[in-house]
Amino acid sequence: MKKHFLILATAMMFTCTFFAQTPAISTKYTDAEIAELIRRYNSGRSRDLRVDGALSQKFYRDFPNARSVEWETNGEIYEVEFDVRSREFEAYYDKDGNLLMYKQEIRARELPAVVRNAAEARLPGYRFDDVEKVRKGTQTTFVIEMERGDIEYKLVVSSDGQILSQRRD
Repeated sequence: MKKHFLILATAMMFTCTFFAQTPAISTKYTDAEIAELIRRYNSGRSRDLRVDGALSQKFYRDFPNARSVEWETNGEIYEVEFDVRSREFEAYYDKDGNLLMYKQEIRARELPAVVRNAAEARLPGYRFDDVEKVRKGTQTTFVIEMERGDIEYKLVVSSDGQILSQRRD
């Protein structure tokens, strides 16, 4: 009985930790609107700031285990860079606290098999370098850097294994 209880308690703790790190993306914007907001943020000037109040509370509800938190804004969009258990994250919020997207550093072995296989088929003989899981709007994609010697490519792969883009870096 104790063994079953311990297994159940461990599973519940893992599940709670896992789902606590998969916050809901806002449905206020379409995927195209989110892409435009992020594009404007990245092409403009931003400044560091200290965030508190409702936005900070929302962030810590979304990412309760966040550490080394750094905020920037352009006045319209708030970018926050942080770590969770030695993994790098970036999240983007609007001024009302709606989570638009986030990027999460992952290991290549954590890629879904269909994504991993698509990348390996596209660039045989290349090794995985940096990998990010990106949740934006209704989409989950993976940004995969692969290299062989001095040659490096960046792939964007959908969660169903479609290569959405490829460029040589």
